[in-house]
Amino acid sequence: MAAAQFVMALNFATEFELLSLSAMNAQGGNAKKGGLVFVRNGKLKMHQEIYDHLSLVSISSICAGSIYLHGLDKIVAEILNLPYSDELLDLAGAEDDYMAFKRLCSPVSRFFLLQAKKVQWSAILSTFRFFMTDGIWDVVNYVAKALNQADADVLSCTQLLENMQSQEWYPGFCDLLKTFHASRYPLSKTILESELPEMA
Repeated sequence: MAAAQFVMALNFATEFELLSLSAMNAQGGNAKKGGLVFVRNGKLKMHQEIYDHLSLVSISSICAGSIYLHGLDKIVAEILNLPYSDELLDLAGAEDDYMAFKRLCSPVSRFFLLQAKKVQWSAILSTFRFFMTDGIWDVVNYVAKALNQADADVLSCTQLLENMQSQEWYPGFCDLLKTFHASRYPLSKTILESELPEMA
């Protein structure tokens, strides 16, 4: 779900340069994995918030796939039970992505002296809650539609963003990004644990 990764990454547009996104390409019988391509200035120091940004972008595809599989209503209804079971996570074909996500959570876990599972589920629940925010899933669907209708296999993020900025809903979407960002950052042990009060 490159569309979901792109929408999540827009929360961190000042940290990353978003380059392109592509859907799964199965032409010629050779399935080629799609996704979001972005870079960060290698001279900038890596710190715990950057790892958290990367983990949220990484897990977005799995969370979005789970929403498509089960439906948004079911995720909303059962989100409180998620930390006790990963049965609702759509991991089919995404096992490598899930392992990469766990590795990205490790530096955050070590820095705040928290159990790795708590940091992982904090990121997962935060991502689900972001997509459950009124209006956000509509933007994911907009991006997915633009990606499917693109003439080329790869869509420029700059071009996509320009098209989004001309939409009536864009100013409200920007406000939602600011609200989400303010709710999670600056990252702290308290904020990470607040996502999982029942596990604290």
